[in-house]
Amino acid sequence: MGPIVSDVQPLTAMPADSAEPVPPPIVPLPAPPLPKPPALPELRYRHETLAKSLCLGLGLGLVLLGLPLIEHYPQLSAALGAALGTGMVAAYWFTVRSARAQGNAILISEHQWPELHQVVLDCQRRLQLQNIRAYVVQDLVLEQSGMRLGDDHRILLRASLVDAALSKGDLEILRFHIGRKCGQIALGHHHFSSTTLVQIARLVYPLYAWYRRCQERSADRAGLWASGSRQPAHQGLSVMAAGVQIGNRLSPQAIRVQNQEIIPSLLVKIISWNTERTFYPQRLLALDTDANELGLK
Repeated sequence: MGPIVSDVQPLTAMPADSAEPVPPPIVPLPAPPLPKPPALPELRYRHETLAKSLCLGLGLGLVLLGLPLIEHYPQLSAALGAALGTGMVAAYWFTVRSARAQGNAILISEHQWPELHQVVLDCQRRLQLQNIRAYVVQDLVLEQSGMRLGDDHRILLRASLVDAALSKGDLEILRFHIGRKCGQIALGHHHFSSTTLVQIARLVYPLYAWYRRCQERSADRAGLWASGSRQPAHQGLSVMAAGVQIGNRLSPQAIRVQNQEIIPSLLVKIISWNTERTFYPQRLLALDTDANELGLK
């Protein structure tokens, strides 16, 4: 029997240059940097600092002038003690209601309402703020707690306003409202001197009310700046005044005509000097003046 010849070729190593090339690792491209926000103008209303100085100075002056009278009139001491006790009880209940509102709040984040979270981030960036958390709170809880809630790291938004904007699919109408809230933080409206210490000016209430209206005007200017132009700011303030459905139909031109044709009565003027909030028609008209000062179209 002859030798067995196999037709199977022996395995030989392939040359190194014939090996398949290994693709290079995919390196993710860095995210493009966000555009730098424009320089922040002076958003504080020009009379706010003066009003605050007068509130603190005149309030403390009245207290110092009243101290000698307490020595001669003991009944004043009893009245002052009762007033201080009432103030402490009111502060306690306000703290409790504030904690209740914060406990019921729902955080806006990239996991919950991400589109609304992006609006909050845009407003922060335009106002040069960071690490501000926004929450949605039921209207009834806010009304029971008082509307001047928040601090240097938290803003609270009405649930009805957010719900209407989400249902309509137009979150831009909330930009002015969110910008106002962020502006209150940027302008220091939650600081001790601007909230608690200035309460002494309630002894001269028209002066205190004027200071609160100046704060509101400054917050509106911040909301206007966060909106980027006067048209969305007008729309946002109109929605705050009349709701989403009616507010979208309000016209600044019609408000201007109303202000020219209807002369307010003396009673309305007196009330306007003794209220902490400016009437909405005047606030809508003031947006045009502020837009011109801020250089917005």
